[in-house]
Amino acid sequence: MIISDKILIVDDNIDNVRLLAKRFKSLDYRVDEAYDGVEALEKVKAEAPDLIILDIMMPKLDGFEVCRRLKSDANTKFIPIIMLTAKREVPSKIKGFDTGADDYITKPFNPRELVARVKGLLQRRYSEQRKATADKLGALEQMAEGVAHEVRNPMVTIGGFARRIRDRLEEGDPLREYAQHIIKEVERLEKMVEEIARFKALMIAPYEKLNICDVIEETVERWKQQLEANQIEYTVDALGQCDFIMGDKVNLQLALSNLIRNAIEAMDEGGHLTIIYGPEPGGEDRIMISVADDGQGIARIDLPNVMDPFFTSKMAGAGMGLTMVHRIVTRHGGEVHVH
Repeated sequence: MIISDKILIVDDNIDNVRLLAKRFKSLDYRVDEAYDGVEALEKVKAEAPDLIILDIMMPKLDGFEVCRRLKSDANTKFIPIIMLTAKREVPSKIKGFDTGADDYITKPFNPRELVARVKGLLQRRYSEQRKATADKLGALEQMAEGVAHEVRNPMVTIGGFARRIRDRLEEGDPLREYAQHIIKEVERLEKMVEEIARFKALMIAPYEKLNICDVIEETVERWKQQLEANQIEYTVDALGQCDFIMGDKVNLQLALSNLIRNAIEAMDEGGHLTIIYGPEPGGEDRIMISVADDGQGIARIDLPNVMDPFFTSKMAGAGMGLTMVHRIVTRHGGEVHVH
């Protein structure tokens, strides 16, 4: 399933809220509503929206204070905010921007203009996120040039000596336990170096004509046994006819495998995995692949970072899985979105 952008409308005028909510719902946005500043902060804390339309004159907390609090919080400061008010005075606009507002529009307003500004802010936010991720991946590529060689040799030495020390110590000796901890951490570093090397070697081969159905079905078939062993039911649905694309089959299957592996790890007590694919709604010559599970999910605070190299919420692993997904998909001219 594709989850649309969520807009939080905050205004103490019920008619204004209903009017705006109807407008944005008709454009397939998800909409939440709040009628004072305190309620707005509670709604953001419960589930961060993608954008906030915020009235200034409200009871309990005015829009200026709501904006100031959101922009001073590291978890919410990147949410675009459009200040909405009947005041036309320049000082009010200046105060709105001083508190961190991203845009400002006065009542009465043209609904088309507001929609255009919402789309523009959302697009700018996504462009900034893509650039930040691309910059991080570029830095990682430079680092990967030397890290595999420079780190692997010392790790082999440390791990080898730690094993020899452990094997010479008697059971129950505290030093044996310390040596085992060293060995375990070296093994974790070795896995990380392997993933870095694999990332460095992720070169897109010459494209070939691929049947997207075959790419996905073959990948799922490889995971069928593990899915069943983990008591995970799965559904694979094609939306419309199977399309052909130009791409690298090996890397596309690697990207999908990483998503399936993540889903399995998120459903440690079983669950359901759903893969849906087909023509992207409203997009010409583009394919949409959605991988969804009903596992534990990702903490809201972690969502902006899940594509970052080495970021992981798991106790083990190098945190390179989604980074690889991002690199493979973007090199095929696509985009990755996480909800």
